[in-house]
Amino acid sequence: MPDDLIGKVISIISGGEEPDSEKKTLLKLVVKEISQNKYAKFFRLKSEEIDPSFAAYIYEIYKIVYPACAFVQNTAKLSRVKHISVEAFMDKGTLELARKLRPEVVQERVKAQEPKVVSAQLKEDLNSFVAVFDSKRIANINRCYNLNTALIQFAQFNFLSILRRFDTGLPEGNGPYTPRFQPAKAADLIEELRQFRAVIQHLEPGDDWKNALTILKIARDGQELIPLNQWNMLLMNLREFKNSNIIELIGQYTTKNPVWRVKSEPIDEQLAENWLEAKRSDVQGVIDRIVTSQRNGQIETLATAVFGTPEVTRLQYYNQETTDACNDIGLDGFLYAGAMNYLTAFVQDFLSKEMQELCDILLVRGQWIINSQSMEMSNAIHTINDATESAADLDLLLSETGTFGPRFSQALVQADRNKTQARFIDHVAGELDETALTLINTAVQSLVVVGKHMKNLLGDTQKSPPELIINWKELGYFTKVPISQRITEAYKKINYFVQLMLLLTHPESA
Repeated sequence: MPDDLIGKVISIISGGEEPDSEKKTLLKLVVKEISQNKYAKFFRLKSEEIDPSFAAYIYEIYKIVYPACAFVQNTAKLSRVKHISVEAFMDKGTLELARKLRPEVVQERVKAQEPKVVSAQLKEDLNSFVAVFDSKRIANINRCYNLNTALIQFAQFNFLSILRRFDTGLPEGNGPYTPRFQPAKAADLIEELRQFRAVIQHLEPGDDWKNALTILKIARDGQELIPLNQWNMLLMNLREFKNSNIIELIGQYTTKNPVWRVKSEPIDEQLAENWLEAKRSDVQGVIDRIVTSQRNGQIETLATAVFGTPEVTRLQYYNQETTDACNDIGLDGFLYAGAMNYLTAFVQDFLSKEMQELCDILLVRGQWIINSQSMEMSNAIHTINDATESAADLDLLLSETGTFGPRFSQALVQADRNKTQARFIDHVAGELDETALTLINTAVQSLVVVGKHMKNLLGDTQKSPPELIINWKELGYFTKVPISQRITEAYKKINYFVQLMLLLTHPESA
């Protein structure tokens, strides 16, 4: 094309105004190219019609690919292509791992084994499975699947729609029928021509179609879709057809737009990565459910051991009920409501009652050899009590007269339809959660100190001579229950409670 005409084409593409005479000049070049094209017979320039020979060409293609056209209508079989495309590149060992990670097999494993055992095995199997998929294997899977995607898109082209523009009585399928094709207006077929040109863009005879067609054969329950030799011959023919640019030329002349082009989206599906991520997500979901179930069971057992019931509520606002209200509108609510209520109940029901009486005996009446140790235990108990008082103050922030209370209650009513109110709830919950976690951690650290002393004191009751308190015999007079028994029960309850708090604030410890 001469330089001045190239400049004109660029001007048209960029939106510049072109005189009709210049456009006509470009269209004359299009006419010349059509007349010299190998497929010139497909287009009648004078009448701007598509010749019946083009319909015959498409019909021959349709008869070859009809089994594929029928196959892509079967969504159940078509959906298997992804799975088969991945498994086709697995060896025997990898296939066995894949079988063990199938949902139905995983569920059977969960029923048959201890939660910890099956969880650990699933993690190991999943890691081993993912490790098999190196970059080369992933590239081969994606390449093969993208070939089949191109073939499926081609088979999904509505051949009947375009063919019935030339013969309205054409039946579906590739059975015996002698078509009576008539010319058709090119302007009426521009969209079908564009679509046909787009779906053949990524079909190339040099690609590895043997593996691709084998995968489709498996998906079709062992029935061959298209013989490989026939398919390769068709691809060579289509490559020649594409390279002729006859569709583009017909489109340019018919639309009187010399820069008319067919755009085709690239096919670049990351099947292997997406499939592995889905597999990882499915298996990890099972592992997470096992861990969550196990954790919830541990929480229920520990809470029952400490309180006699798994459900405890002491705070009026910062509690599970308010969190449930937040969950109902899609918000997280309070992360540490359960832990804070358990802590408050532990101090009120145990530390301030039976534990307080025991501590009075040990710390007030006991004659400690090293006073600093008794002071450490006493300070720890005071710290726990202070944390509980702070918990009550935190709870009051959500009361009707509290800093957040009135607006928080109103926000709960409006948050499902007002993002500003939802953000306010999240902000308040985050701020209170941060304070709550600090209080819980402080109390737990102090309880660990108390528990350590209880354990040491229990051992000291059996020593002769004692190393911590020298008047154990005298202390026994102040309690109806043997003091060693009371210390044992207190130590066990503190130990259970610390474990409970760790589970509620550090899920990874389950």
